[in-house]
Amino acid sequence: MLARLAVVLTEAGVFNDVPFRARRQMHAAGIAALSTQTAVRFEVNRLLRALRGIEVPLLLMKGCAYVHAGLPAARGRFIGDVDLMVPRARIDEVEQRLLASGWATGTLDDYDQHYYRAWTHEIPPLQHRERDTPVDLHHTIAPLTSRVHPDAAAILAAAVPLADPRLQVMCPADMVLHSAVHLFNDEVGMPLRDLFDQHDLLCSFGADPAFWSALLERARLHGLQRPCHYLLRYAERVPGTQIPPEVRCVGAAWGPKAPVRWLMTALFDLRFRPDPVAGVGALKSVAVFALYLRAHWLRMPPAMLVRHLWVKAWRGWREARAARRDAPPAARA
Repeated sequence: MLARLAVVLTEAGVFNDVPFRARRQMHAAGIAALSTQTAVRFEVNRLLRALRGIEVPLLLMKGCAYVHAGLPAARGRFIGDVDLMVPRARIDEVEQRLLASGWATGTLDDYDQHYYRAWTHEIPPLQHRERDTPVDLHHTIAPLTSRVHPDAAAILAAAVPLADPRLQVMCPADMVLHSAVHLFNDEVGMPLRDLFDQHDLLCSFGADPAFWSALLERARLHGLQRPCHYLLRYAERVPGTQIPPEVRCVGAAWGPKAPVRWLMTALFDLRFRPDPVAGVGALKSVAVFALYLRAHWLRMPPAMLVRHLWVKAWRGWREARAARRDAPPAARA
């Protein structure tokens, strides 16, 4: 958040009033954020070059989309990877072209390969042999085994082309809903950053009154009413996003009933608190773990989830045992 805070303070004309040491850290964070954006732009350029001749839409997602579309959410935004979406029927063709052009997947066993290709919304991550920027190639926005099933074809059909006609981004409502699914149905490492992404998107797109009705309509189309409820509630609750009253009313009706509503309020309130806040460290850890379990519960049916967690636990135990066996005697002691 440091780079984004620097942008906000600069826009307010008060950046030079910040104490020197804090100003220096924010300035360095801004340089680092711009560096990641430059790396992502270059990686997209290389992807387009590798996929030349393949008539397939390349839909940019998340931070990569914010940067290429010039959205306010790109201000000070760190971007760790390139997220792309293509039609599921074409994803194997795109993958093979990239593998032939220097990208590669990590070492995965048969279980992980099956997990990605049969259960999730993406293939195993790709990375070019000469560069560090990962590429995540998706065919939809939620795992195939999850409790929500967004309409991938509708997302692609409503996509907005960029200056380069080979590149597209989601329409405003779908872009916001994708961020909501990622934040509220999954475990993420930077929840406050993602919430401010949503704040920026809502403030930017919300200037058009038609956006709000489209957001509710697309939430119904994709079956994402619950993530949309949490999006509206916490964008207003934490960064103070202005939500039209009629939209807030519809979103509230999509929320859970008590006592689940009280529990989720407590968990999400703790999740969005900064780590250094005194007195909430242990409680926040419990909340994060509970939301981690919830994310897995939403991701898979119960029997599949039990099997998946067992495989992961067994693998972790074997790897830990092998590490202890291979460690020098002093380390084992």
